[in-house]
Amino acid sequence: MDKGLRSLQEEKEEKENMIKCPTKIKVGYKDITIEFIRSDFAKQTDSYGEYHHRANKIEIQQDLTPQDFANTLLHEVLHAVAYEMSLTQEGNILSKDSNEEIVVNSITNGLLTVIKDNSWFLKILQENIDKK
Repeated sequence: MDKGLRSLQEEKEEKENMIKCPTKIKVGYKDITIEFIRSDFAKQTDSYGEYHHRANKIEIQQDLTPQDFANTLLHEVLHAVAYEMSLTQEGNILSKDSNEEIVVNSITNGLLTVIKDNSWFLKILQENIDKK
């Protein structure tokens, strides 16, 4: 009985601690689903997330720290942008998976550093992006 109660309590705490995030993001003409997944120790990797272009889906491990979540979300969105802008097509600059991963990882880490160190940056972009 105690084990069942503890399990319910842990489940409640897990839901309270989950990062709130919309379930879809538009990249190009596609609506991409964002899903939180449990880490599967049977196939554990260093990857906290994945972009699946055929399924129009980004998967992110659910128990990440807020900083790791932010990094992973931006990283996977940049993979989606690279794919949708045809940068990963044969003959293009990111057609090799290793090149794509290096570029996406570098840009993700660089952008997050700029955003973290300059709190005004995103606000200024948002305020001016649609002005003519």
